[in-house]
Amino acid sequence: MDEDPLENVFSYVERAYVRMQAGDVLTQCLDEGRITPLQSLAEMLIVVGPQSLDALREILSEVYSRKSQVKNDQHQVFIKLEIELKDYGIRLGGVHSLMSLARLTPVVFLAFLRSQKVEDENDQLFCLQRLEEALDLMRLLGRHLDMLEEIEIYLQDWLWGLMYQSAQQDWGEAQKPFSKNQPLQ
Repeated sequence: MDEDPLENVFSYVERAYVRMQAGDVLTQCLDEGRITPLQSLAEMLIVVGPQSLDALREILSEVYSRKSQVKNDQHQVFIKLEIELKDYGIRLGGVHSLMSLARLTPVVFLAFLRSQKVEDENDQLFCLQRLEEALDLMRLLGRHLDMLEEIEIYLQDWLWGLMYQSAQQDWGEAQKPFSKNQPLQ
């Protein structure tokens, strides 16, 4: 109970601001298809030194959150496709998974449709279009996931470096009382 309640509020607001700023930068990275905006933000924090560890951890936490959301989005795309195809009597669940769906070619999918007794060409065309739309969205989400993983590795590397620097500083501070020029107390 020795903590100042106002200090806790300021700390919370600061973390929320960093997360919000990180979210904006991550969105910019995903929209532009490059991690340069995040690198600029991280480099500003890295220059400050170990004091920025909490801010970098907040950014990394936002990356984890985004990765989880992208994986959930991929799953939702698969579920939506599964529901749309179910109206035509097609069952993906037992045969294809989220990952195997990405490897489907139109020829293989047409054969799959025929094996599920979908013979009408208009129905086949509709199903192929739904598959193509789902695959396009899955590819985009896959690129986002790859970029978020690249950002995660980049941030983790810097976090380790700053933690090492912080530990060295702490160790150096602990050794000061034992230097040759100062008497033991």
